[in-house]
Amino acid sequence: MSTWKEDIILALKNLNGCAHLSDIYKEIKKIRKENLNPTFDKTIQRELETNSSDSEAFNKKEDIFYMVEGKGKGVWGLRDYRNKFYWVSQNRTFKVERRDGYLWAPYVNKNKNELFHWSSLKNLRKGDVVFSHFRGTIPCISVIQKIADENFERPKEFSKSLPWMNKGRKVDTKYIDIEPLKITKQLISQINKYKTDKNWIYNRNFKHNEIYLLPIPLQVAKIFLDIIKKNQKISIEDIQNFDENKEVALSEIKNKKRKSYGQGFGLSFAERKSIENYAMSLVRKKMEKNNWKVKDVSSYRDKGYDLYMEKNNEKILAEVKGTTGSDIRVILTKNEVIAAKANYPNGALFIVSGIYLDRSSTPPKASLGKIREIYNWKINSEKLTPISYYYDLN
Repeated sequence: MSTWKEDIILALKNLNGCAHLSDIYKEIKKIRKENLNPTFDKTIQRELETNSSDSEAFNKKEDIFYMVEGKGKGVWGLRDYRNKFYWVSQNRTFKVERRDGYLWAPYVNKNKNELFHWSSLKNLRKGDVVFSHFRGTIPCISVIQKIADENFERPKEFSKSLPWMNKGRKVDTKYIDIEPLKITKQLISQINKYKTDKNWIYNRNFKHNEIYLLPIPLQVAKIFLDIIKKNQKISIEDIQNFDENKEVALSEIKNKKRKSYGQGFGLSFAERKSIENYAMSLVRKKMEKNNWKVKDVSSYRDKGYDLYMEKNNEKILAEVKGTTGSDIRVILTKNEVIAAKANYPNGALFIVSGIYLDRSSTPPKASLGKIREIYNWKINSEKLTPISYYYDLN
């Protein structure tokens, strides 16, 4: 049986990182289904206090919990969730940054001054969570993959009319598309209750201040996460454990009662098909623009590849993969591996990565994406990782 401390941690995770004692008690009742001692609330308080450096009763061992709003308020949170959440405004940069999987900001402005909301990239750490703001919605939540790369050249897609933006910081991030959360005046009023003394997202007139990246209090992150959990049935741990190849899809989760959270989610068959068709279309248009004659052979199972291309005396037998994430790994079927080996040196691999799924439409519409082209594709067996086996008992 789990300990009280473990159950309190689970309860706070289920409550998106922080909650009032009254809500923690209710969540513990759900977790510990057996009859509870009449003084179980005192046990919970003791566990919170002895495992928090904010309390005089701290045992000076594990500093797990903290008093979110100070002593006497009764609001407790997971210390791991503190200083973990950020807001990024990407109205002008969303399409490029979402497609390529990063955040980028210059070191200085045209007056050679540092701006706090650009310099904040240096504070990002692996596992931090960022809410992407784009045209009055939050369409994505992203998870930081590593600390910032310094002296990174300005992305070529950014305006060339800004020569002072030559170098800056770049942070690799994994974007997860959600059903866009609309930022209403009512929602702004809620989050403005927790605004800091300076440098905040919205002003009192509900206008977005000119900022890029800003750390936000856990209470604000919880407001967003609570709405997402209520409407879309996913938690922050589901987002952190997102894997597009998982069988459970967001569209299925939303319409079913969930018994547990944190297991992650993936894409439905229809969403995978949409991504696949979009990737094929993108590659086909690019190659036809370069005067290749392209034939779709993906429906022929014996081929083991997707597109047959000809130009002059050249031919390409291409496998096409589409993904919402990066282009560093793809899943290949047995037939695709066999075909790739047989088709060398005419085989090619095209990976369309960074595809955005706009979940405001049904089914979600695929867009963005960048193409990585690998010609003379030769399968390196050492780079193949088995993901399943047949075990013959005969």
